[in-house]
Amino acid sequence: MTDLAQSAKTSRIRRISTRVNHLFLAGAVLLGVIVAICVVGPLLIATSTTDFVGVPLSSPSTVHPFGTDAFGRDVFIRTLAGGRLDLGVAFVGVVVPLLVGTLIGIASGLVAGSLLDRAIMRTVDAILAFPFNILILALAVVMGQSTTFWFLPAGVPGILVALFLTSWSVYARIARGETLSIRQRDFLVAAQVSGLSWWTIVRRHIYPNVLPATLTYALSDAVLVIGVIAALPFLGAGVQPPTPEWGSIIYDGRSVLSDAPWVCLGPGAFIVLTGIAVRLMGQGSRVLSEDAK
Repeated sequence: MTDLAQSAKTSRIRRISTRVNHLFLAGAVLLGVIVAICVVGPLLIATSTTDFVGVPLSSPSTVHPFGTDAFGRDVFIRTLAGGRLDLGVAFVGVVVPLLVGTLIGIASGLVAGSLLDRAIMRTVDAILAFPFNILILALAVVMGQSTTFWFLPAGVPGILVALFLTSWSVYARIARGETLSIRQRDFLVAAQVSGLSWWTIVRRHIYPNVLPATLTYALSDAVLVIGVIAALPFLGAGVQPPTPEWGSIIYDGRSVLSDAPWVCLGPGAFIVLTGIAVRLMGQGSRVLSEDAK
């Protein structure tokens, strides 16, 4: 009976793993195609994002697949260039809080109950007390469109700072919970008994076991970040024109939506497809992570 139960469990795990792999792979392939198009496309096409290429509000054609906007600019080129910017900002805006928040959460979990732990958790609670997307939007609006830094387009530093100041809190809470769970496991107790330093234990045993949980959330967080970036132009914030960005292209096209819907459809489709791709990857990794537990 025990062998039959074990065999059934193994078979179930294999079925779930196969389904998860298909979900994750489908999302990864779709996202890879989107990234490749957005990164390589503008390099292969000589037309600039600000060039006047035809009659304003021309309908889609073989020359201009997404038509032209109210200024006679190629919407397809602007959509690809905007995707390169949006995806780059989303990547940095997720990875930095992921790494920082995970380390803070691990540190908090290792000193659970201490003054440092309580201070970190109260800070996290204060940040999470506000609706997350509204808090990010508010901070980005306060930073404004004129903020510049190094080679980044105007408006992008404000978005990144808003993400850095808020997003780490969720990763810290997840990492703290995982750390508290891992501290009770036999392999960590054995590592402590063997005389390894805490830094070595964290690097070899805790961080690799905590990271999958925070990575799973990061994939879902990426969808939120892309949505927030696209929403900022409607609040008078975000990337400074004429730099193309998916949200700003849609914002500019709203006034001619009834006459030239193609101005909004192109970047809107890219946002939806990117969200679907990342969501598939997140769903696949989440099911696999839960099944592993």
